[in-house]
Amino acid sequence: MAKKIDEIILGAGELYLLSATSGEIPADNVIETEDNNVGHCSGGASLEYKPESYDVKNQYNRTVKRFIKGEEISFKTGVLTWDLGLLTKLSTAKLTEDGAKKTRTLTFGAGGSLATNIVRFVHTKENGKKIRVTLIGQAGNGFSIEFNSEKETTIDAEFTAVEKKKGFLAEIKEEQE
Repeated sequence: MAKKIDEIILGAGELYLLSATSGEIPADNVIETEDNNVGHCSGGASLEYKPESYDVKNQYNRTVKRFIKGEEISFKTGVLTWDLGLLTKLSTAKLTEDGAKKTRTLTFGAGGSLATNIVRFVHTKENGKKIRVTLIGQAGNGFSIEFNSEKETTIDAEFTAVEKKKGFLAEIKEEQE
């Protein structure tokens, strides 16, 4: 396959969140539905890979071999569309609804375990082919919401990949022509 040195990726994508009940990743058409789409995003999205290495050094303190003993992957994005229920996927908070009072309440402090989600980001290239970033993650670093009269409110979230499936933290899959 010829290397495409002139392809430049520009643009955003769609973010999907789906509760991870097992370590298996469902088919694309199961993940990429309107129900799982978080809506509009702001500020783009970023995937960060950080290996933890161990260096073997000789008597001259020079590295002669390097081993990767751990890996960390995080995914950050800003969600522009307001959905109070989304915050349950980013925290241990519990959502309750009172139909009589017509209110929804998100309560923090109850503890419990963080939600584990399949996080899928889909970018569609100019040629219509897709790049899919997928991980099973938890929002262990929390989130931030800034209410500002000068700018739209965005929920900034960071997911950290967890190994719910042996040998899998994340993948980037690109459709080819």
